[in-house]
Amino acid sequence: MIGHVAAAGEERGRVVLRLTGGARVSDIALEAAARIARAYDSEIESLFVEDRQLADLTGHAFAREISHSGRCSRELSGDDIEREFRAVFRTMQARVEAVAKRFEARSFSTRVRDDPIDALARACSSAGPWNVVVLGEAFKPQDARALGAILSKVRDATGLVTVGPNSRSLRGPVVVAIEDPEHLVAMIRTAERLAGNSGMERGAIVVMLVGNDFEHLHWLEGQARLLFAHGPQPRIVAAPPARGESASVAEAIRRQRAGFVIAQYGGLAVPADDLKALAAALESPLFLVR
Repeated sequence: MIGHVAAAGEERGRVVLRLTGGARVSDIALEAAARIARAYDSEIESLFVEDRQLADLTGHAFAREISHSGRCSRELSGDDIEREFRAVFRTMQARVEAVAKRFEARSFSTRVRDDPIDALARACSSAGPWNVVVLGEAFKPQDARALGAILSKVRDATGLVTVGPNSRSLRGPVVVAIEDPEHLVAMIRTAERLAGNSGMERGAIVVMLVGNDFEHLHWLEGQARLLFAHGPQPRIVAAPPARGESASVAEAIRRQRAGFVIAQYGGLAVPADDLKALAAALESPLFLVR
């Protein structure tokens, strides 16, 4: 996967910002979507996905809405659910438009009732292959496989951007966590876009070498320096040898105080089974590639 977004007017893709709820939506995720759109001269589609199962439940007599205190209940009303969906949609529209305007990015909104992953797949395939998906809600430690499912099923997305529960800033360098040198050139191109055009410090890119042992880290460093031998060289740092554990890599990322982190899904930086360490450490948006 090469992180890329089609420019507005190409009609080949855009930034697809998936929203599934109200108060849970992260301001940092909205800003990340706007920064990416600005960096690529693209536009934002805020895709509000309504809970189809909740809507379907209104047709059953056994479905009840329980108050927060647990003392009261009432029959689920289709009209009430529809009004709530519309109200949340309008609120989300206003939030996205305000952020997009601040970053001089174009935006429009779509409202669908569908499975969240299916909705993303349909939205991306409708516009072309050059889409980047941004998730509006922060991921949880147990969401590793859910992120993998999006990367696997939404084939017309070139990147997946998400934020952790502690993400709070987009100021700082773009950190490229590299585990395989074959992906370095494409990831650096994405980093250059984000660092050069999105309001962060221009040229502030850090290549972080990630591996299980010193031997692999030394090899990665040699490969990286060969790639940059005839041009500007970003700062290259090495995370401590992971030795099969991702916690030390997550801590190394945290210490960089990144404005964006770019990493490959399923490796040591972003494991496919447990995001506990990363969720605790990540303070910026995370741009995932396959």
